[in-house]
Formats: sequence, structure tokens, C-alpha cells
Amino acid sequence: MRLENELYEIVARDDRSVRVRLLPDSAIFKAHFPGNPVTPGVCQVGMVEELAEMILDCKLHLREVKSLKYLEVLRPQPDHAVVITFDNLESEDAELKAKGSIVSEERIFTKFSLVFERQ
Repeated sequence: MRLENELYEIVARDDRSVRVRLLPDSAIFKAHFPGNPVTPGVCQVGMVEELAEMILDCKLHLREVKSLKYLEVLRPQPDHAVVITFDNLESEDAELKAKGSIVSEERIFTKFSLVFERQ
């Protein structure tokens, strides 16, 4: 399942970051948790994968989680966007190492270091 336009919509992008708005009416938030929506960690990783694919214009598959830290609860906020920033995108043969964070202004929600395989 693609998360774009189901969980989030892209507001702006450049070559190393993507600003997205979480969609409060998403079925994911209705299930996780009704009345107190929280963005599931697996969905955050899914967003990172989809956005890395978009930036690099290739299909990826998560192979390894080197480090994944959830520092604050990420909730959908109407009229509020978060930025997925790729501080480092390192490519080695069919492997891609991605390090970055999910942030909003001064708040850091998630830090990640992931390894993908190019498909």
C-alpha cells in the first residue's frame, strides 16, 4: 500500500528533503488511535522509503534498520507540515544508506539510519 495521499500529501520538496502534511482523516489514524491519533512507527519508515524512492527515482526495499529513534509522538495536525530530511544518502552498488530525521521547526520526532536495496 502506498502511503502517499493515504497517510500524507507532499507540500514541497528539494533534492534532500520533503515537506509533507499528515492527513488527519486517514484510515490509519482512525485505527491508531481513535480520538488520539498517533503516526505508527512502521508508517514513518514507510514514508521515508517512499520519499527516498521519489528523490532517487528508483524502487527500494528496506533491508536493515541501523538506528531508529522515536523522540516525540508524531500526530497529524491540520495546517501543519513536517519535513523528512535526508542528511546523508549513500549509494554503494545495489545498496543505499539513508540517514536523516523527521522534524517540524524546532521539534525532532524521529531520527533514522536505514539500509535499502535497490530493486
